[in-house]
Amino acid sequence: MISVFSRNSELKVRQTILKGVYEENLVILGKGRGRLAKRSTSFRKRFFVLLLLSLTVLFIYENYVTKNIFPQEQLTANTAGRGAVARPESSSFVGVPSASLYNAFLDNRDVPLSRMFGLGVQTIMIDAGHGGSDSGTRGKRGTLEKDVTLDIAKRLKARLLRAGKYRVVMTREDDSKISLNRRVEMARDAKADLFISVHLNYLPRKPINIVETYYFGTSSDDTAIMLAQKENADSEYNMSDFKEIIEKIGKTMKLQESKEFATAIQKNLFLNSRQHNGAIRDFGVKRAPFVVLLGVDVPAVLAEVSCLSNREEEVDLASETHRENIARYLEAGILDYLDKGDTTHEAKR
Repeated sequence: MISVFSRNSELKVRQTILKGVYEENLVILGKGRGRLAKRSTSFRKRFFVLLLLSLTVLFIYENYVTKNIFPQEQLTANTAGRGAVARPESSSFVGVPSASLYNAFLDNRDVPLSRMFGLGVQTIMIDAGHGGSDSGTRGKRGTLEKDVTLDIAKRLKARLLRAGKYRVVMTREDDSKISLNRRVEMARDAKADLFISVHLNYLPRKPINIVETYYFGTSSDDTAIMLAQKENADSEYNMSDFKEIIEKIGKTMKLQESKEFATAIQKNLFLNSRQHNGAIRDFGVKRAPFVVLLGVDVPAVLAEVSCLSNREEEVDLASETHRENIARYLEAGILDYLDKGDTTHEAKR
């Protein structure tokens, strides 16, 4: 028969893990002194890497045990009222911590992994949509999406640089065409920690002005699918490239953070824009399979900051003041995300 840890032993292991992770994250952030604080930096880095490797190995081990040794019904408790889990017992497993402790980090979408491991942001990449021969959408008055997105992106970069906290880079700073896979490569080469792509919408059948923000994921929304197809048309990716890229979709941390990032951007875009245009519509945060968001390994969003099919909005977009306003709304959203809701940033002029 198989024996495993008692609940008290399991709780003790959980507390030890969390305490160790918490202390060493504080050391890495320079906010505290953990047990390894007096040792060398290289030793702390080795410890942190080993910890992450241990989490990964035990996660794989737990999946193997669950699928190949114990049927699922044996692992489910018949005492649902207490939420207990029935565990077969064997002395052969004595001394091996339950990998379910580590699964909590990876499977629970409510656990923000970036905060658990004290991960910060140093480099922000701003992607001005389209460019060169790829003009994007075009308004009735001849306004080109590529020109507006570049102007807003430059203004956003200037605003973020004023804070003096972040390195800010752009995928393009002139009217040049850059393929989607090249934009992804640039984000990786720059070691970007955060990625935001700026675009303008166009709804030919709806003469309304809207804002919406996307993060990568599958979607059942036909409009979102059609928009993604349009934006992905010139990706220059091959089938073989996608095989490697698709494997990255399930990264829990990127999904968590991208959704949170998109929520902060959308909230600030809509609430601030509504102060100047009461007719603007909030189309919310959505998931869609944009190639540029898939390839980037860090939190990434695509913001449709305005709508060129709306005649009044196209007129407003000719104004530098309006473009500057959109840039400051995006800045406020980025700063809200980076502060994790601790501070609400007013979109300052």
